[in-house]
Amino acid sequence: MNQLNPKKNRIKPLLLTIISSLMASILLIIGINVVKDPATSTIEKKDPVVDQNIWPREVNALNGTVLILDKPQRILTASVGHDELTVALVKLDKLVGVAGITKNQTYSNVADLVQSIPEIDRDPENIVALNPDIVVTSEYFPEESIQRLNDLNIPVIQTGMASSIEEQKDTILLLGRIYGEEQRATQLVAEIAERYDFIQSVIEQQNGSKKKKVLSITRYSDQIWAAGSDSTEGMIIESAGGINTAAESGIKGNMTTSIEGVIEMAPQIIIIAQPRESGGDEFREYLVNSRVTQQIPAVSNNKIYFVETKHFTTLSFWNIRGIEELAKLLWPEDIGDKSFGGFSLP
Repeated sequence: MNQLNPKKNRIKPLLLTIISSLMASILLIIGINVVKDPATSTIEKKDPVVDQNIWPREVNALNGTVLILDKPQRILTASVGHDELTVALVKLDKLVGVAGITKNQTYSNVADLVQSIPEIDRDPENIVALNPDIVVTSEYFPEESIQRLNDLNIPVIQTGMASSIEEQKDTILLLGRIYGEEQRATQLVAEIAERYDFIQSVIEQQNGSKKKKVLSITRYSDQIWAAGSDSTEGMIIESAGGINTAAESGIKGNMTTSIEGVIEMAPQIIIIAQPRESGGDEFREYLVNSRVTQQIPAVSNNKIYFVETKHFTTLSFWNIRGIEELAKLLWPEDIGDKSFGGFSLP
């Protein structure tokens, strides 16, 4: 019978230990280099965002399932909300046309960035002249225009523009898939979530009884409009930790009301998202100086504020700026002098 050499038995484990240590060291060094070099990184290659390079692809839109043959290089968007989302996801040189209002500083959060991009209307012939690969727009885009563009093999994708932050994040991920920019969309969603979660953490520290009644109103053609439930301004009020007193009174969406209705709602804070130069200043002056409005807590306590129109009326993630702006009014001691800027760009 062959007997095992006890010396060899002792040497083998020692050699294995030495070899294992050397291999671990080598792998550690290689691993660090792999992470630093995206071109050779196995982690990068396994990342699910590589799906952004797989074409053609289908997306489910409001107007059905749409086939996109290749990654869009010439994108045309036809609403300010879609324009704001698209600018955050792709390089500007891919945008061949934007809605006219997107160039308006009062209503658009990306006006400075798109001044050189052609302004479009909904005439399909004018759209075709810009030679887009794809048209992304809202549910209100004319059906006859969609049919004409489809006949010319230009895919049109209609997506909803919701006011809730969660639904907006879903829209960003959908547009990321449409544009082949899934990784950038995921980054933007994370950025939005971080800013939103910060405001929610401030609210969670408060006693519920400290919440204030907030009313968002405007006046056009001598008619007062209040933002109730299912409105962008209402979402912002609630997300900032306020009580939407218009919603409590039964107002849905943006509905007309009277000064008596405002008095009955008894807001502690009034916000005006109407441009000052478009009647906002006159409306505030009326609220402050009218004898009948003095019984409104927001008036008697000098709590009437102008807010940035483009943050409170757009249907895009820029509503986060409205939430931050209002939260600073509601919770000044908790937020302090923290500044909130814009968002990152691709």
